Formats: sequence, structure tokens, C-alpha cells
Amino acid sequence: HFRQISDMVSSMMRMPVQPNKAIVGQNAFAHSSGIHQDGFLKHRENYEIIKPEDVGVGSADIVLTARSGRHALKHHLERLGYQIDKANLDEVYHRFLSLADEKGRLDDEDVNFLMSNVEKDQA
Repeated sequence: HFRQISDMVSSMMRMPVQPNKAIVGQNAFAHSSGIHQDGFLKHRENYEIIKPEDVGVGSADIVLTARSGRHALKHHLERLGYQIDKANLDEVYHRFLSLADEKGRLDDEDVNFLMSNVEKDQA
């Protein structure tokens, strides 16, 4: 696989692989823009002409940033086990944007923190 060969060369040459390097960079299969994420979630083949698994990367990644849309956030929430309707999604999305503006990139811990605050405020 390309990724393993790239990692080996990187290690031997003591030169890190650039994050945005095509095919083997850590961001090569990361999707962070809202409209791009939405299209990827609807029909992944439109945005990935090469399957990440075929080059040894594993799988594509939806990255949550202030540029992410509601569809990506809902997808991420469902992956974490949350069920959310449209009305609540709008409220969570508003808070999500504030946190994403502050932190840049959000991870699972950030999303769980966000949801615990929303649930606490709704109780």
C-alpha cells in the first residue's frame, strides 16, 4: 500500500509527510467543508476517485470545523449514538459553530461536551 511505503520512506529519510500530500497525507481523505461533506455523505464516489482502503489509509474522515454543515454534524452525532430531530439540530448547530469558531477542529470529546451542555440546558 502507498501509505505504508510513504511512512517507511518518511521514517528512513527523517522527513515528515506533508499533511495535504495527495493520497498519503493525513488530510488526503479528510472532508471539512459543509457542501463537500454533504455530497460525500450522500455519494462518496463523487468525491473520492480512489478508495482510501485501497492505498492503505483506512477510511475517509469527516472533520468537524466551523465550515462543516448540519448534515456532517448530524452524521457525527449519530455515529456517537445521539438521536436528534431538526429543531434540536438547529440549536445544537448554533452552539457547535460558536465552539468550532473558538477551537478550530472539534473531536468526539468536544461534541460530547457540547451535547451534555445542550441536554443540561433543556432539562
